[in-house]
Amino acid sequence: MPGDSSRPIRTATGADFAETRRAIVAKSEDTWIVLGAGSILQQPGHGCAGYALQEGEGGDLTLFDCGPGTLRSLVNSGLQLEQVKRVVITHFHLDHVLDLFALAYARRNPGFVARDLDLVGPSGLQSFVERAGKALGGVERGFNGVRYLEVDPGERIASKSLPEYRLSTVDTHHSKISLAWRVDLPSGGSVCYSGDSGEERGVAELAKGVGIFCCECSFPEEVAQPNHLSPAGAGRMATHAGCDLLLLTHFYPSMDPQRAGREAAEHFDGRIELARDGSRHLFPVQEPAEGLTN
Repeated sequence: MPGDSSRPIRTATGADFAETRRAIVAKSEDTWIVLGAGSILQQPGHGCAGYALQEGEGGDLTLFDCGPGTLRSLVNSGLQLEQVKRVVITHFHLDHVLDLFALAYARRNPGFVARDLDLVGPSGLQSFVERAGKALGGVERGFNGVRYLEVDPGERIASKSLPEYRLSTVDTHHSKISLAWRVDLPSGGSVCYSGDSGEERGVAELAKGVGIFCCECSFPEEVAQPNHLSPAGAGRMATHAGCDLLLLTHFYPSMDPQRAGREAAEHFDGRIELARDGSRHLFPVQEPAEGLTN
């Protein structure tokens, strides 16, 4: 029940977490992996924003945001750069994009066999990458030949069917242009990543009926910021969305994750988990979305 502070809030870590999830949800081979669950003011276990969607056991990776430390966390999570086939960016603040240029630099290394790569993000992504890359010594050349997909959804949800899944987005109004993203997989699994957002109805609508709502929870209520979420705001958004799992993330040092979970539970009576660097989350499997089949 909402407000039941005795309901356990899980911190998602390691084998214990994986074992528990297998007992709760239908088995899915697709996985949402947290590479950075914190903010620019990093803490142990909570680095800058970065997430990976892995398609099947040992499969390809789509990165969602690429903040400082994402590539190191990726390798520490047992993943490889060679598995990355797409990077999806929410907005251009450094705590969400800086390792994008580390990835470009890695792709220029003669010891790295660069594969085809898609870069997806807000309008202006290619210009941003090229201008910033030049300032960093020409690292943007590591992205020569990549495919750019730029999106400006305005006030409406925009969707595009890609070969592997359907990708949908809406503006969060966090910055000049900043996006939340949703993925609907052929298996029936789905995830919505809020990026940085205030309590935006459009983001909650994007997350309607989603399996995993990976939602930022930056600050406690007493120091809440209009373009970020508090636990109460995240809980209300999850209730509106009707998601299966609320995964709280993007904690600043002032936001104790355990407190965040307890306070979010006062506004959302579904399952709540707390992201931590390296945590893995299996998708609750639902009926595949129309038009999405293997």
